[in-house]
Amino acid sequence: MKTVLVTGGAGFIGSNLVGKLLQEGYRVACVDNFDTTYDPSFKEENIAPFLHDKNFSLYRVDIRNLDELRTVFEKEKPTHVAHLAAKADTRAAVENPRVYVSVNMDGTLNMLELCREFGVQMTVLASSGSVYGNNPNVPWKEDERTDFPLSAYGVTKKAMELLAYTYHHNFNMHIICLRYFNVYGENNRPTMVPYMWAKAFLTGEEIEMSGEGTRRRDFTYVGDVADATMLALESSLGYEVINVADSKPHSLTDLFAVFEKVTGVAPPVRKRSSHPASVNEMYADSSKAKKLLGWEPKVFLEEGVTRLVAWFKANRLT
Repeated sequence: MKTVLVTGGAGFIGSNLVGKLLQEGYRVACVDNFDTTYDPSFKEENIAPFLHDKNFSLYRVDIRNLDELRTVFEKEKPTHVAHLAAKADTRAAVENPRVYVSVNMDGTLNMLELCREFGVQMTVLASSGSVYGNNPNVPWKEDERTDFPLSAYGVTKKAMELLAYTYHHNFNMHIICLRYFNVYGENNRPTMVPYMWAKAFLTGEEIEMSGEGTRRRDFTYVGDVADATMLALESSLGYEVINVADSKPHSLTDLFAVFEKVTGVAPPVRKRSSHPASVNEMYADSSKAKKLLGWEPKVFLEEGVTRLVAWFKANRLT
């Protein structure tokens, strides 16, 4: 039985991936430090369904702690690694870049070193569409310039991709960097717009709309992202950078209309200025994912929001 080590496995995307891996018969070792960026009890809830599964192991470890990470590798001997752990808020990265560099770069270096040392067959790294910055040449293909990210978060993700290439080049490691785009869905981080809007629409709170609501995003359903990650783990590619995106960008005004349709309510709206680290438009070409991984998005915005709202009702309003 193959063993997949998932860093950040108690988080939003990680917990969705863990669930799918267990369903498919993998052994899963979850590494998470239960960071306090948001309420750690949410992460405890995310992994609660897995705790009694004989094929699941949980390690409360910070990826910056090389010695503790090595102990996990020694015990679990993973055949595959999905490295999703990261500090992930672009705006917060503007205010506190040092911790982003520490976690996202030093932590990734630790993971790459251990994947090399223990002969991991495939390493999948979670990158981000933030690496493209405000590049106007949309839809973005993977060979577009990524020299002008808008915050330290995008910088660390680009640096991670480059570091991964050096490990592929020097040690012949199989590494795929997946550039995720605006992921949303079940177990959504509470600091993200889809979660905050689900809460506002269902409780009658005021909606905060940045700018004029015209900024467009490639909202990508978390189940589709987990599927892409599994396909990458199962592949035999050498080194690749691949967009994972819905490829049908929607404005915040569009998103509001979808929430309104799904919930049947229209909360009050307060507009605020856009943050300088906010990209104007995130629009990716995901044809490479189809070509190399056989992946295409299956759940589009209205269905995804419907699932998010149902999850929120079941898990946050009780």
